[in-house]
Amino acid sequence: MFIRSTQLRQRSTNRQKTTSKIRLRAFSIFELVIVFFIMSILAAVAAPKFYDSLLFHRVESAARRVKSDIELARVQARLTSASQTVTFSSSTYTLANIKSLDKTNSVYTVNLKKDPFFLDSATANFSSVQTVTFDGYGIPSSGGTVVLTAKSHQCTVSVDSTTGEASITSSHTGARSAAVTGS
Repeated sequence: MFIRSTQLRQRSTNRQKTTSKIRLRAFSIFELVIVFFIMSILAAVAAPKFYDSLLFHRVESAARRVKSDIELARVQARLTSASQTVTFSSSTYTLANIKSLDKTNSVYTVNLKKDPFFLDSATANFSSVQTVTFDGYGIPSSGGTVVLTAKSHQCTVSVDSTTGEASITSSHTGARSAAVTGS
């Protein structure tokens, strides 16, 4: 009987030690609330910068897409020795005589206001028209620019009137600037 009661006391003592160890390792609700508030403040500070960076990269990627498609039209004109036209309308542009990548029975069209770009505006000006035509040698009908805008970020895709080479320049309020040239 004495042995049995001693064993019971040891078990209860072991449970108390285990319980006290658990209590020592746990966090109080106050500590969790403090950590939550600190994380909230950090998130509130970081969120606008993250959104601004996201806009910056959307405009940059849209400009790269427009530049690539203008170069595609130029190369296609040279390969086929036939004229190739890029027509801008609002925030959409089409490449005549080139099949869509998604739908084989439709014309190649890109809408810059939709996913993944979500731009506010895209304005083209090629000698007061919104169309550039490359002849069979890859020379454009006229030089011009395509201005892409999302909030405070703006990129300009320029087409040289003599060579047809496209380049990108950026202007952003966050003191970021970039220039991409070449083909």
